[in-house]
Amino acid sequence: MNSAADLLTAISRHLPRIAEEGSDREEISETELVQRLIASTGTGLEHARAALGIVRRLLQALSVLDERILTGGEWAFVSFPAFLLARSVLGGLGDSGFRLLESGYWDANDFRIERQRGLIKNSEELRTALPAGLVPIRRVWVSWAWIALDGKFLMVRRDDPALHRDGSRGQFVFPGGRLSSADLPALKYSTTSARLDFFDPSCEVDASHSRSAFSKAMHRELREELEIPATGIESQSPACSVLQHKATEGAKSAFSASEYHIQPFKVELNSAGKTALLRCLASRSERFAWFTAEELVATVNAAGDKAFVDALHENEQELDPELYAVHVGMADPIQDPIDIPGAPGEPFSIGITGREKKVHVDLGPDETNTLTWLAAVRRGESVSELAAGVSIAHGSGWVLVDDDAALTQLKSLAAKLKSSGLPLLDIHEHAVRLNAVTPYFSTSLMAMEIHDDSRGKSYRLTLARRMLQSPLGIVFAREATTTLSGIFGNTVYSLAHNDSRSALDNLETWKRTQRQSETRSYLDSMGVRLLVRQVDGVPELAIGQR
Repeated sequence: MNSAADLLTAISRHLPRIAEEGSDREEISETELVQRLIASTGTGLEHARAALGIVRRLLQALSVLDERILTGGEWAFVSFPAFLLARSVLGGLGDSGFRLLESGYWDANDFRIERQRGLIKNSEELRTALPAGLVPIRRVWVSWAWIALDGKFLMVRRDDPALHRDGSRGQFVFPGGRLSSADLPALKYSTTSARLDFFDPSCEVDASHSRSAFSKAMHRELREELEIPATGIESQSPACSVLQHKATEGAKSAFSASEYHIQPFKVELNSAGKTALLRCLASRSERFAWFTAEELVATVNAAGDKAFVDALHENEQELDPELYAVHVGMADPIQDPIDIPGAPGEPFSIGITGREKKVHVDLGPDETNTLTWLAAVRRGESVSELAAGVSIAHGSGWVLVDDDAALTQLKSLAAKLKSSGLPLLDIHEHAVRLNAVTPYFSTSLMAMEIHDDSRGKSYRLTLARRMLQSPLGIVFAREATTTLSGIFGNTVYSLAHNDSRSALDNLETWKRTQRQSETRSYLDSMGVRLLVRQVDGVPELAIGQR
């Protein structure tokens, strides 16, 4: 009996040849190759046929054989380099020391990940293109946490250092992660074989065994990704049935045709769990992103972050953030727009534009500055400095204050505001937040410039807000420019030059334009309620010029 190595070596010597130069090429029938192999090695007919059958599939996979004549039982190579590769591989396989890839190639070293991924990815994409389509070779069980704050879902950066890796469909996923063998019920999965079956898509498994495993994995991932201890979890329950998803996907070098089973959870946190979540958002802000339900459908948020949520779309799963809201703090947020004073003595303006209510509260400079700073944080503006013991929970508007004296002052300010009918500060343990959904800045903090760029056809408007400095920290100054055209642009320009005729002649037009989406979006981005207002029937600029 000849060894497999001997047969492979012999086959490499009997392969049909092809000239390096010119058109000479051998075409040998598989029957002839079988006879040559028997004659040179003494192996039996069945062994010879089986060995050639395996080699034929290997060489077909390498695309070196001429497929046009192979269907008729004839072997020939498509080119001289293809012939060389076939001889090289088969000749090497005949030696037990031969390796197509160097020793250690599949070690979990970061510098090899791209090579590993590229090799698997190429093979999987070619395989998936076959008539059989996507046939998974990897089974993944995943637990997700659906957690929403203020109408937005929390997402976590994927555990993959290459954010825009070829084949990756998004950098962010829901908090959670994959089940491991350690999550499986010990009694039912006491053997290595049983545990491996659970993760093998070619094996049938009892899906009911996954229930406790999903829950165990969810507890672990909440602790690892969001730093929420088990004692901080009030409850967790399946949010829907298990989502089924198939895709050629995988982080790092695990890119392959995969079969996903994903169990989303609704998570209830107690007070300690909410605090732990806020502290994690503050300490690891670069790991998180926020998506509205509409942005999840689009797979991209306003910041340009991309979410990998194909399983949601494949299962036609729509999410309502109210169903998965984690409510931090006790007070209901003020829904009406509110202008925060920019200096002591200025009133708060609350309510729909044109019907605002003025509320006067006796505030000192530090209190006023603290409120404007908290308004900027609530709006998601960039902070340049933070006081000692102060941190910001990314994307939530919550500020962690670990300085007891500062926290005492904030509680005093909250009580003063509440006694004036303004529950404007929400406090949860050591966290504080401006309790308003739509805070605007006082116009006293703003300045404007407007220039006629095309002889009355369009105007260049620049709004600037000064730096905000408070006992809690400093927010960068901001400046933004836009183009105004038509009657509204002419109105602003004329008022800036002490001419109110255009504004008086076109009252309804400039009022309507100021409410339209493009202009409104620009003003909202700067935290400005109005650019032009009407006082006792007289139009005027709401913001002074610089």
